[in-house]
Amino acid sequence: MWTRPETMEAVLKLTPSIQHLELCAGPLSPAIDTAPFLDVAQRHAPHLTTLILRNVPTTFGRLSSLMLRNLEVRVNTTQLQSSGQRMVAFWQLVENTPSLERLILHDWAAIDGAETPYPHELASPKLLRLRCFYLETWSAILASTYLGLASRSNLRELSLKLEPSSPRSHLWNAEHLRAWPQLKILSLPHWIDINPGVLKTLSAVEELESDKDTFLYLVTLASGGTTLLASLETLRIRMGRRNQPDGLQGIAAFLRAREAAGIPLRRLLIHEDDLEAFLSQEHDLQGINVQIGRYTPSNGFEGVTAALEPVDVLFSDAELKEYGLRSEPEPKSKPKRNRRSGVSRTIPTRFALTVDFE
Repeated sequence: MWTRPETMEAVLKLTPSIQHLELCAGPLSPAIDTAPFLDVAQRHAPHLTTLILRNVPTTFGRLSSLMLRNLEVRVNTTQLQSSGQRMVAFWQLVENTPSLERLILHDWAAIDGAETPYPHELASPKLLRLRCFYLETWSAILASTYLGLASRSNLRELSLKLEPSSPRSHLWNAEHLRAWPQLKILSLPHWIDINPGVLKTLSAVEELESDKDTFLYLVTLASGGTTLLASLETLRIRMGRRNQPDGLQGIAAFLRAREAAGIPLRRLLIHEDDLEAFLSQEHDLQGINVQIGRYTPSNGFEGVTAALEPVDVLFSDAELKEYGLRSEPEPKSKPKRNRRSGVSRTIPTRFALTVDFE
């Protein structure tokens, strides 16, 4: 069913207080020409704070709003666009939404022509309110560009997903992370090479998501690896796509070392899809003073509240025993009766609108 701009305009006229709007098309359908829909939304939804655009071309760069707080953009994967078009569109987007606090950008579309490097004439705008940025793309060059354009912000949360099999994945510039020493939450891409010195600048990080082997490799490379990310409280672990390099110790050894150094972790959470694989490799987690559980990552804003946090579930005592993460207590000896005295003694041992396009 195709929803025309006139139809959406009629609906928005009846809902002047709308705060949450979604414009969605199927992944294989033609890209939404967002320009006319954005024009309608900007005229008739002055209180809009959350906007979700799924399967759109680079016309999302025309968006302009002083009120928007949450924005999710998923670029249409079937429409070829040049990397230059995307860079300009993203620059326009962040330049024209100064109140933006949380931004999700998924760009898995193919490149039309050769990839171009960061255009230095596009000065990074000041994004004084941007606190959270979720970025997914297959292109390391695009990832570096997007991060560069968001570098003049005060990010507290950053999530990155890159395609590890990309032939140019090594071109991702991890040095961009130095722009946010105040980061509290960081999710690293699958198996990438990062200078441990970059992570040392992120001393405020309290929550980290990483492939298991990527994380252990970084700890091994870093001098004083045990104290890497000294403020870390929660470690989220995925299982990577590569075999564990030789010589890496396990997560249990890292947790014990942190505990011995006086900076113990509070929670260890395993990706729900990797729980069985993780536990098959980590056999020595008993006796560590850490909460253990599983998590389901977020895949975008959910519901009218635009929830973005992952769903965490800590294991119950029964689950800890089932997974072999807690040892059974030693059975108590049965009391024996003293035949002489008859005394027993123990022998020690908000409003929303979704527009779908098919």
